Amino acid sequence: MVEGVRELKKRETRRRIAETALRLFAVHGFDVVTVAEVAKAAGVTEKTVFNHFETKEDLVYSEDRAFEAELLESVRTRPAGEPALAAAGRFLLGRYRRLTIDPASGERARMFATLVASSPALRTRERRIHSRYADALCALIAEEQRAGAGDLRPRLLAEALMAVHRESLAMMRAGLLEGTPVDELGPRAVTAARRGLALLADGFAGYAADRPGDASASSS
Repeated sequence: MVEGVRELKKRETRRRIAETALRLFAVHGFDVVTVAEVAKAAGVTEKTVFNHFETKEDLVYSEDRAFEAELLESVRTRPAGEPALAAAGRFLLGRYRRLTIDPASGERARMFATLVASSPALRTRERRIHSRYADALCALIAEEQRAGAGDLRPRLLAEALMAVHRESLAMMRAGLLEGTPVDELGPRAVTAARRGLALLADGFAGYAADRPGDASASSS
């Protein structure tokens, strides 16, 4: 019980720091605001900020680890016989559909889009995050499929899925910066992602449908 309360407090502190940072960055600019200023505004020490976030950029991308974990879990726990492409695609489409959101969340998304557009450091960080997603997804599929060193399919599938994700994000952010109503962004992203996933399906529709390590899966 004590541990549960402690973890809840840590999550709340992390959330408060991230929200404070995003607000300050949006008003003054990412490059201008210091971590010390974020700490002061959030009511914590600078050391506490770095206990929760390794870098200043991580203050903006505070949910990337959770996204990665959910993406991998969607592939790892997919039903027997479902290709990895379908499982990952279903996860991404579900995320985009949830973008038909309330005004407060929409404003936060617009703030985020403005920040990324104005900061080369954040765009560099985001590229690294997407590369990490691809690496993790590739490793999961390769291990699951017992892929040999010369099998390019796990890498190609992982990179292609992340390309679909990047382009869907880019389209949504462009819409936010242009003033597109928030409730239109989710459907637009879903449409764009479906097109990308359909293109991938020509080559990956049946790949990684079986998991050799599962007793219920047929041998490949």
